[in-house]
Amino acid sequence: MPMEQIEATETSKLDMATPPPVRLPIPLRRLALFLDIDGTLAPITSRPEFTRVPLDTRRTLLQLHQSGVAVAALSGRPLVQVRRLLRPLQIPAGGSHGAQLGSADGRSVRATGLLPSALVQRIQQGIECLPGVWLERKPASLAIHWRQAPQFREDVDRLAHAALAETPGWRLVPGHCVHELRPSGRDKGIALQRLMRRPDFTGRWPLAIGDDRTDEDAFAAALALGGAAIRVGDAPDTAAPWVLPDVGALAHWLRAQMQRGSV
Repeated sequence: MPMEQIEATETSKLDMATPPPVRLPIPLRRLALFLDIDGTLAPITSRPEFTRVPLDTRRTLLQLHQSGVAVAALSGRPLVQVRRLLRPLQIPAGGSHGAQLGSADGRSVRATGLLPSALVQRIQQGIECLPGVWLERKPASLAIHWRQAPQFREDVDRLAHAALAETPGWRLVPGHCVHELRPSGRDKGIALQRLMRRPDFTGRWPLAIGDDRTDEDAFAAALALGGAAIRVGDAPDTAAPWVLPDVGALAHWLRAQMQRGSV
Protein backbone atom coordinates (compact mmCIF):
# COMPACT_ATOMS: atom_id res chain seq x y z
CA MET A 1 0.00 0.00 0.00
CA PRO A 2 1.45 3.43 -0.93
CA MET A 3 2.57 5.61 2.00
CA GLU A 4 0.03 8.32 1.12
CA GLN A 5 -2.80 5.77 1.32
CA ILE A 6 -1.53 4.40 4.64
CA GLU A 7 -1.38 7.91 6.13
CA ALA A 8 -4.89 8.69 4.85
CA THR A 9 -6.21 5.46 6.35
CA GLU A 10 -4.64 6.15 9.75
CA THR A 11 -5.99 9.71 9.74
CA SER A 12 -9.51 8.51 8.94
CA LYS A 13 -9.36 6.02 11.83
CA LEU A 14 -8.44 8.81 14.23
CA ASP A 15 -11.14 11.06 12.85
CA MET A 16 -13.74 8.37 13.62
CA ALA A 17 -12.48 7.86 17.20
CA THR A 18 -14.70 9.04 20.03
CA PRO A 19 -13.27 11.97 22.01
CA PRO A 20 -13.89 12.22 25.76
CA PRO A 21 -16.89 14.30 26.77
CA VAL A 22 -16.22 17.99 27.24
CA ARG A 23 -17.39 17.59 30.81
CA LEU A 24 -17.43 14.37 32.80
CA PRO A 25 -20.58 13.92 34.90
CA ILE A 26 -18.82 13.62 38.27
CA PRO A 27 -17.46 16.18 40.77
CA LEU A 28 -13.75 16.68 41.32
CA ARG A 29 -13.78 14.90 44.67
CA ARG A 30 -14.94 11.69 42.96
CA LEU A 31 -12.28 11.57 40.22
CA ALA A 32 -9.01 9.63 40.23
CA LEU A 33 -6.65 10.43 37.34
CA PHE A 34 -3.92 7.96 36.36
CA LEU A 35 -1.52 9.52 33.87
CA ASP A 36 1.30 8.21 31.73
CA ILE A 37 4.09 10.70 30.97
CA ASP A 38 5.95 10.09 27.69
CA GLY A 39 3.60 10.58 24.75
CA THR A 40 0.79 11.59 27.10
CA LEU A 41 1.81 14.54 29.28
CA ALA A 42 5.05 15.14 27.38
CA PRO A 43 5.93 14.81 23.68
CA ILE A 44 8.05 11.84 22.66
CA THR A 45 11.73 12.79 22.26
CA SER A 46 14.76 11.08 20.71
CA ARG A 47 16.25 10.39 24.15
CA PRO A 48 14.44 10.00 27.51
CA GLU A 49 16.64 12.65 29.16
CA PHE A 50 15.39 15.26 26.69
CA THR A 51 11.76 14.90 27.82
CA ARG A 52 10.00 17.77 29.59
CA VAL A 53 6.41 18.04 30.81
CA PRO A 54 5.25 21.55 29.80
CA LEU A 55 4.97 23.96 32.72
CA ASP A 56 1.36 24.81 31.86
CA THR A 57 0.44 21.12 32.04
CA ARG A 58 2.10 20.72 35.43
CA ARG A 59 0.25 23.79 36.68
CA THR A 60 -3.05 22.36 35.45
CA LEU A 61 -2.41 19.07 37.24
CA LEU A 62 -1.49 20.94 40.42
CA GLN A 63 -4.75 22.91 40.22
CA LEU A 64 -6.77 19.75 39.69
CA HIS A 65 -5.02 18.11 42.62
CA GLN A 66 -5.65 21.10 44.86
CA SER A 67 -9.31 21.13 43.77
CA GLY A 68 -9.95 17.60 45.00
CA VAL A 69 -8.87 15.27 42.18
CA ALA A 70 -6.74 12.30 43.23
CA VAL A 71 -3.88 12.38 40.71
CA ALA A 72 -1.30 9.65 40.15
CA ALA A 73 1.38 8.95 37.53
CA LEU A 74 1.86 5.53 35.91
CA SER A 75 5.08 5.41 33.94
CA GLY A 76 7.68 3.04 32.60
CA ARG A 77 10.30 5.44 33.93
CA PRO A 78 12.00 4.95 37.31
CA LEU A 79 10.32 6.81 40.15
CA VAL A 80 13.16 9.29 40.51
CA GLN A 81 12.60 10.45 36.92
CA VAL A 82 8.82 10.59 37.34
CA ARG A 83 9.16 12.86 40.35
CA ARG A 84 11.65 15.11 38.60
CA LEU A 85 9.46 15.53 35.52
CA LEU A 86 6.36 16.46 37.52
CA ARG A 87 7.86 19.00 39.94
CA PRO A 88 6.46 20.81 41.87
CA LEU A 89 3.56 18.34 41.81
CA GLN A 90 3.96 15.68 44.52
CA ILE A 91 1.64 12.75 43.89
CA PRO A 92 1.60 8.95 44.21
CA ALA A 93 3.23 7.18 41.28
CA GLY A 94 3.84 3.78 39.78
CA GLY A 95 7.32 3.63 38.26
CA SER A 96 9.03 1.02 36.10
CA HIS A 97 5.63 -0.23 34.88
CA GLY A 98 4.38 -0.91 38.40
CA ALA A 99 7.55 -2.53 39.75
CA GLN A 100 8.00 0.56 41.91
CA LEU A 101 5.22 2.24 43.86
CA GLY A 102 5.76 5.64 45.45
CA SER A 103 3.68 7.83 47.74
CA ALA A 104 3.30 11.60 47.60
CA ASP A 105 5.71 12.07 50.52
CA GLY A 106 8.59 10.47 48.62
CA ARG A 107 8.49 6.99 50.11
CA SER A 108 8.66 4.05 47.71
CA VAL A 109 8.34 0.28 47.60
CA ARG A 110 10.14 -1.98 45.14
CA ALA A 111 8.11 -4.99 44.03
CA THR A 112 10.76 -6.93 42.10
CA GLY A 113 14.31 -8.14 42.51
CA LEU A 114 17.49 -7.16 40.68
CA LEU A 115 17.93 -7.38 36.91
CA PRO A 116 19.22 -10.80 35.77
CA SER A 117 22.88 -10.25 34.89
CA ALA A 118 22.77 -12.85 32.10
CA LEU A 119 19.86 -11.03 30.44
CA VAL A 120 21.65 -7.68 30.64
CA GLN A 121 24.83 -9.18 29.19
CA ARG A 122 22.98 -10.93 26.35
CA ILE A 123 21.21 -7.75 25.28
CA GLN A 124 24.31 -5.58 25.63
CA GLN A 125 26.36 -7.92 23.47
CA GLY A 126 23.56 -8.20 20.91
CA ILE A 127 23.25 -4.46 20.28
CA GLU A 128 27.00 -3.89 19.86
CA CYS A 129 26.59 -4.60 16.14
CA LEU A 130 23.50 -2.37 15.82
CA PRO A 131 24.72 1.27 15.61
CA GLY A 132 22.19 3.71 17.04
CA VAL A 133 20.45 1.08 19.18
CA TRP A 134 21.07 1.53 22.90
CA LEU A 135 20.11 -0.14 26.16
CA GLU A 136 18.50 1.66 29.09
CA ARG A 137 18.73 -0.11 32.44
CA LYS A 138 15.85 0.64 34.78
CA PRO A 139 15.32 -0.54 38.37
CA ALA A 140 13.18 -3.47 37.22
CA SER A 141 13.31 -3.58 33.42
CA LEU A 142 15.46 -3.18 30.32
CA ALA A 143 14.52 -0.88 27.44
CA ILE A 144 16.10 -1.43 24.02
CA HIS A 145 15.73 1.87 22.15
CA TRP A 146 15.84 1.87 18.36
CA ARG A 147 14.24 5.26 17.54
CA GLN A 148 17.55 6.50 16.14
CA ALA A 149 18.06 3.32 14.10
CA PRO A 150 14.64 2.18 12.80
CA GLN A 151 16.31 -0.04 10.19
CA PHE A 152 17.24 -2.43 13.01
CA ARG A 153 13.71 -2.95 14.33
CA GLU A 154 13.53 -6.59 13.23
CA ASP A 155 17.03 -7.27 14.57
CA VAL A 156 16.01 -5.85 17.96
CA ASP A 157 12.86 -7.95 17.92
CA ARG A 158 14.82 -11.14 17.25
CA LEU A 159 17.37 -10.28 19.91
CA ALA A 160 14.69 -9.58 22.52
CA HIS A 161 12.82 -12.82 21.87
CA ALA A 162 16.03 -14.86 21.91
CA ALA A 163 17.06 -13.34 25.22
CA LEU A 164 13.63 -13.91 26.76
CA ALA A 165 13.71 -17.57 25.71
CA GLU A 166 16.58 -17.94 28.17
CA THR A 167 14.98 -15.85 30.93
CA PRO A 168 11.85 -17.45 32.46
CA GLY A 169 9.43 -15.07 34.15
CA TRP A 170 10.17 -12.11 31.90
CA ARG A 171 8.19 -10.75 28.97
CA LEU A 172 8.39 -8.30 26.08
CA VAL A 173 6.21 -5.18 25.85
CA PRO A 174 6.76 -3.14 22.65
CA GLY A 175 6.44 0.64 22.87
CA HIS A 176 7.16 3.64 20.65
CA CYS A 177 10.46 2.63 19.00
CA VAL A 178 11.43 0.66 22.08
CA HIS A 179 11.33 -2.99 23.17
CA GLU A 180 10.91 -3.23 26.93
CA LEU A 181 11.77 -6.41 28.83
CA ARG A 182 10.24 -6.69 32.27
CA PRO A 183 9.10 -9.26 34.84
CA SER A 184 5.77 -10.96 34.31
CA GLY A 185 3.09 -10.13 36.84
CA ARG A 186 3.93 -6.43 37.14
CA ASP A 187 2.25 -3.82 34.99
CA LYS A 188 0.48 -0.48 35.13
CA GLY A 189 -2.87 -2.18 35.66
CA ILE A 190 -1.69 -3.84 38.86
CA ALA A 191 -0.21 -0.53 40.01
CA LEU A 192 -3.55 1.19 39.38
CA GLN A 193 -5.39 -1.44 41.39
CA ARG A 194 -2.98 -1.05 44.30
CA LEU A 195 -3.28 2.74 44.27
CA MET A 196 -7.09 2.51 44.19
CA ARG A 197 -6.95 0.70 47.53
CA ARG A 198 -5.28 3.68 49.19
CA PRO A 199 -7.52 5.90 51.37
CA ASP A 200 -7.19 8.97 49.13
CA PHE A 201 -8.27 6.94 46.06
CA THR A 202 -10.81 4.48 47.48
CA GLY A 203 -14.35 5.02 46.20
CA ARG A 204 -13.34 7.30 43.36
CA TRP A 205 -14.01 6.96 39.63
CA PRO A 206 -10.74 5.94 37.89
CA LEU A 207 -9.75 7.48 34.56
CA ALA A 208 -6.55 6.09 33.01
CA ILE A 209 -4.79 8.07 30.28
CA GLY A 210 -1.89 6.85 28.14
CA ASP A 211 -0.53 6.50 24.64
CA ASP A 212 0.87 3.00 23.96
CA ARG A 213 0.63 -0.74 24.59
CA THR A 214 2.05 -0.49 28.10
CA ASP A 215 -0.94 1.67 29.08
CA GLU A 216 -3.53 -0.83 27.91
CA ASP A 217 -3.15 -2.74 31.21
CA ALA A 218 -4.10 0.42 33.10
CA PHE A 219 -7.05 0.96 30.76
CA ALA A 220 -8.33 -2.56 31.45
CA ALA A 221 -7.94 -2.11 35.21
CA ALA A 222 -9.79 1.22 35.21
CA LEU A 223 -12.63 -0.20 33.11
CA ALA A 224 -12.90 -3.25 35.39
CA LEU A 225 -13.39 -0.88 38.33
CA GLY A 226 -16.22 0.93 36.55
CA GLY A 227 -14.07 3.79 35.27
CA ALA A 228 -12.88 4.82 31.81
CA ALA A 229 -9.77 5.46 29.73
CA ILE A 230 -8.37 7.86 27.15
CA ARG A 231 -5.83 6.77 24.53
CA VAL A 232 -3.62 9.57 23.21
CA GLY A 233 -2.81 9.13 19.52
CA ASP A 234 -4.07 6.79 16.83
CA ALA A 235 -4.86 3.32 18.22
CA PRO A 236 -7.57 1.32 16.42
CA ASP A 237 -7.06 -1.68 18.70
CA THR A 238 -7.20 0.13 22.05
CA ALA A 239 -9.52 -0.84 24.90
CA ALA A 240 -9.98 2.84 25.75
CA PRO A 241 -13.47 4.12 24.92
CA TRP A 242 -12.14 7.64 24.25
CA VAL A 243 -9.27 8.93 22.11
CA LEU A 244 -7.47 12.27 21.79
CA PRO A 245 -5.11 12.98 18.88
CA ASP A 246 -1.98 14.15 20.69
CA VAL A 247 -0.28 15.57 23.79
CA GLY A 248 -1.50 19.08 23.05
CA ALA A 249 -5.12 17.95 22.79
CA LEU A 250 -4.91 16.22 26.17
CA ALA A 251 -3.36 19.30 27.80
CA HIS A 252 -6.21 21.42 26.38
CA TRP A 253 -8.81 18.91 27.63
CA LEU A 254 -7.34 18.89 31.13
CA ARG A 255 -7.31 22.70 31.26
CA ALA A 256 -10.93 22.75 30.11
CA GLN A 257 -11.94 20.50 33.00
CA MET A 258 -10.27 22.81 35.50
CA GLN A 259 -11.83 25.91 33.98
CA ARG A 260 -15.30 24.42 34.32
CA GLY A 261 -14.78 23.73 37.99
CA SER A 262 -15.89 20.11 37.76
CA VAL A 263 -15.06 17.11 35.62
